[in-house]
Amino acid sequence: MDIDLGKIASIFGDRNATNLSGLVTGYSTDSRTTVKGDLFIPLIAERDGHDFIQDAISSGAVGHLYSHGTAQKNGIKVNSTIEALHTLANEAMRKLDPIGIGITGSVGKTTTKDMIRRCLTPSFKVWASERSFNNEIGVPLTILSSPSETEYLILEMGARGIGHIQKLCQIAKPKVGVVTCIGNAHSEFFGGLANTINAKGELVESLQEDALAVLNFDDLNVRALGPRTSAEILLYGMEGGDVVAENITVNPDLKASFDMRSPWGSSKIQLNVPGKHNVTNALAAAAVAMHAGAPISTVASGLESVEISPLRMETFTTPSGILIINDAYNANPLSMKAALSSLVATSRKNLVAVLGVMAELGDDHVSSHEEIGQIAKSNDVDVISLNVKEYGGQLVSTIDEAYQMIKDKIQDPQNTALLLKGSRVVALENLAQKFTE
Repeated sequence: MDIDLGKIASIFGDRNATNLSGLVTGYSTDSRTTVKGDLFIPLIAERDGHDFIQDAISSGAVGHLYSHGTAQKNGIKVNSTIEALHTLANEAMRKLDPIGIGITGSVGKTTTKDMIRRCLTPSFKVWASERSFNNEIGVPLTILSSPSETEYLILEMGARGIGHIQKLCQIAKPKVGVVTCIGNAHSEFFGGLANTINAKGELVESLQEDALAVLNFDDLNVRALGPRTSAEILLYGMEGGDVVAENITVNPDLKASFDMRSPWGSSKIQLNVPGKHNVTNALAAAAVAMHAGAPISTVASGLESVEISPLRMETFTTPSGILIINDAYNANPLSMKAALSSLVATSRKNLVAVLGVMAELGDDHVSSHEEIGQIAKSNDVDVISLNVKEYGGQLVSTIDEAYQMIKDKIQDPQNTALLLKGSRVVALENLAQKFTE
């Protein structure tokens, strides 16, 4: 949202901000990525962003907010810079008036976002973050970066506790709420599944009567959110709902095809992304897009051509013939089960998984890792455990050691499929990179 510095000063009632000049054409919270025309918003975290105001100005910032210290050129005083960021985003939503689509869930948020964007884009002006900007900083920055002609604004909404999504909804005021699935992701912060359900449910509770809640029929925790909203409810799933997948098949490249049945008609869908679990994400996207008025033919072609964000079920074949499934972006019990299911669904006979830690599981840490190890074992998956003995299998301590073990272990590469899966702290994409060198 382009806005004059003087207008920003008036929003915050800074009467001492005089002689302001310049048009804000972008927003930054990091002096290292600040460009000409940005308003720099110094946040206070491990480091105080106020210490880098001058750096931001040198990089071209047209002005800056500040909550303490002395204003530098074109400085505007606010009580709290993070709350000021939220206020600016709220003002942008009021001015631009797009239809906001909020997406939450334990897994699948980013992929569903990518799919919704692809399904809507041929028919509408759509904006969404390129990365997983899903918190109290990323959501407002996504809003503020929206072009003035935006009709649909797609926002991931993550949470690490009760009230977080409620806050994001107060900022964004979504008119569509999508809930993918709910499990024990980040349970260290939520304090158990019941709290996770309550937190994710804040999205549907925020919706007004003229809004739309798009809920996963197959997930009982999600389906149970229905009574918590006054909005219209649209269900999607493989087991039932309004938008349903039938006759699902998976090809050797792990890409699913299915017959989609909906109130807007039926269509054959061939997904362009691997993993049977992505059928569910595709149904959510289709439900949102068709309810918005996108033709079913446009939705089908969008799902057949969508490209999802990196490190999510990326597949490639090594020169020797090993099928690599790089799902290294993050991990929790739900996404681990989905990834293992995709591995097992390949036509390859030799199944190997390099598994790293599922972080932020709290008290469920040991049992959750043991459960995943048992699932792998029961499906004849040869597990290489990276610093997590609870998985069972062969324990290694470094990515280099894992790589060497794979090289020693695999005798029939053209009949082998290898899954790489763990939380971000593990950075298993570095192991995937070794197979391309």
